[in-house]
Amino acid sequence: MTTGYDVKFAKAFFDLPIEARLTKIIDNSFPDWVNNCNTGVSLIYANACKMLEAVTEKVLEVNEDQLGDFEVFASSTAREVETGYDLYNPDTGAHVLAGTNGVAEGYFYYLETGIRCMSSDNAKFEPRWLVPEDPALVADLVKSYQRVFAVQLRFWAQDAEDYQSLYDTFKEQIKEFPKVSVVEKQLSTSLRSKLRFRPKRKEKIDLVETPVTAIAIGLEL
Repeated sequence: MTTGYDVKFAKAFFDLPIEARLTKIIDNSFPDWVNNCNTGVSLIYANACKMLEAVTEKVLEVNEDQLGDFEVFASSTAREVETGYDLYNPDTGAHVLAGTNGVAEGYFYYLETGIRCMSSDNAKFEPRWLVPEDPALVADLVKSYQRVFAVQLRFWAQDAEDYQSLYDTFKEQIKEFPKVSVVEKQLSTSLRSKLRFRPKRKEKIDLVETPVTAIAIGLEL
């Protein structure tokens, strides 16, 4: 599923410092992650795609009255990129090729593992999905779009049994990527005390205030 918007929204987003972009991604995604925890909507893949598309539109601050060539997408088959590991399909993002209807500068923003991070409180950070492994592919993406921004997002509830292990492993892994920018926020919210991400049932759900580590990892190619 895709929707096209005016290229000015792409320019406005890419004109922000990387840290500001990552902060916007966290702030606009967190309420949906909380909703997922407490209602289980992400267990239905089509609903997850719709949710992530809406999150991307919020991040980019697009306006439906100003449509155009800058396509916002959310689907595992929307954009295929060969990484050398296997077929890489960003979960959500937006793109416009340079030269499209006179567009001088292209833009490609993509968020990987968005659906997994939205449907789990212990989705591991996967460095291999942050950037294509093949330098020739990276060069081709930059040639085609000029501006390419790859992002991974994580929300980790700190009461998860493997939280500390996930966090410590991430800190070690990210050292291998010196050009990557990371924004980390310590948040707190009311989450189910158990059965998170399960479909909501009629019985009363007990909510407890839960600390959450939010991490957005970005790399401009």
